Amino acid sequence: MHPRLDAWPIPIRLHLALGWALVIATLGLIAFHVPPAVKDIGESYLIFFFHFPSAVNCLLFFVIAGGISLYHLARSTPGSDQWAASAVEVGVLGCTVTLVTGSIWAKAAWSIWWDATDPRLMTVAIMWLTYVGYLALRSTIDEPTRRARFSAAFGVIAAVNVPLVYFAIQWFGVAHHPMNVDLAAREMVLTRWFGAGAFFVLYTALWRLRRGVHAAAYEVGRIEEGLARAGI
Repeated sequence: MHPRLDAWPIPIRLHLALGWALVIATLGLIAFHVPPAVKDIGESYLIFFFHFPSAVNCLLFFVIAGGISLYHLARSTPGSDQWAASAVEVGVLGCTVTLVTGSIWAKAAWSIWWDATDPRLMTVAIMWLTYVGYLALRSTIDEPTRRARFSAAFGVIAAVNVPLVYFAIQWFGVAHHPMNVDLAAREMVLTRWFGAGAFFVLYTALWRLRRGVHAAAYEVGRIEEGLARAGI
């Protein structure tokens, strides 16, 4: 799997620059293409166009991590472990942005930072804690093969959070998001999905960067192990 993932069509620097350019373009759409204020909510609803893209992408990267983790359990390659761990890291970043922007939005609309009765808010928070636990697990295991195996099993199980978050409203009750906006309006649909695509490009660039860090750390570990065996 990892040779295919390594075969990206554009250099990493160009990929990263393109991602940031698309995010800036999203800002332009927010500024000029969507209504600047909505009754009872005001301009605070505009943060939705960062909240939604990050939410979509964190779920996507957690699914990717789960799929690659399942592959790793079958094939056990260093590359699959590195790509899975990197996907979780980017997913945690997206999930953190989702929680922070959601709290800011809730404070502006409800005058509270958090609503513990909202099923989607709570399932997202549980998902965030689960994947932070994944990263904590990796940090506690030094032996690479064992760390990769335990992380892969954790990654597959943790992916159960994704459908729980997605179907939280249908399964656990009505959400109370501070939204009195017509999301079906053409400018709303265009802006939020353009933003989702822009963040996807940026997050995939960050995914590649993090995988490079893991790959470098793995090679350093191999060199250190070889020197230790040679008594150097």
